[in-house]
Amino acid sequence: MRRRVKASAKRRSIVDPTLEKPLLHLHAATDIDSFWKAVRQVIDAALPNCFIGLTLQHSPILPRVLRSTRKIHAGISAMPPIEAYFAAHPRRRLVLSSDVFPDERRLKKSLFYRSYMAPVNGRYAVGLFFWNAGRLLGVIVIMRSAKQGPTSRSETKRLRQLYMQFQTALGRLRSSERDHTIRVTFEQFMRRVPLPTVLLRWNLRSVYRNQSASDFCSVWQCGVEQTRLIKSEAAASA
Repeated sequence: MRRRVKASAKRRSIVDPTLEKPLLHLHAATDIDSFWKAVRQVIDAALPNCFIGLTLQHSPILPRVLRSTRKIHAGISAMPPIEAYFAAHPRRRLVLSSDVFPDERRLKKSLFYRSYMAPVNGRYAVGLFFWNAGRLLGVIVIMRSAKQGPTSRSETKRLRQLYMQFQTALGRLRSSERDHTIRVTFEQFMRRVPLPTVLLRWNLRSVYRNQSASDFCSVWQCGVEQTRLIKSEAAASA
């Protein structure tokens, strides 16, 4: 019995109480903006007063998403040292700037430092990298100043725990956006179908109908003359 109590207490202690509300917002995110806002809330609760950057590439069709708490003109993109690091350590999830640049002088001479870290007074950086089938989907970058110091072991452990939370929320967001893209593409196709077409849910509630179906329903409900009148008034008001 005591072992069970200790195990359950340990599981509850994985998430700090200060993170519970931000994590709820994270898993309730329905679009890029709400996801970005929730990411900031979670990281601010875990590592206060840090620079936060977000880069997302959901699919080759959608444009890349860039967000940051402070403006960086260069944006966040891959560079040769980082690419070389991943060639030697593929699909690494959590990467410290010291992993890529173990020598401080080399770091400060790098384009990464000049373009991204120096403009926000950053000295230490942590990157959370999200992968799917070998393809990089997104990156969350956290930077701290020299005064703030590098992340401690406990802070790094907390980020590793939060990684799965971010990954789950990001996966759900990607699935939602993929479904939205498919639905929009299908609706555009259905608009060109000449036959009246109505899509129904399992409970027979209408989900979508093309223009031919709308015209057909209007004639059925209002009659031909009334439908023509409604169309004429709509065209005049437009």
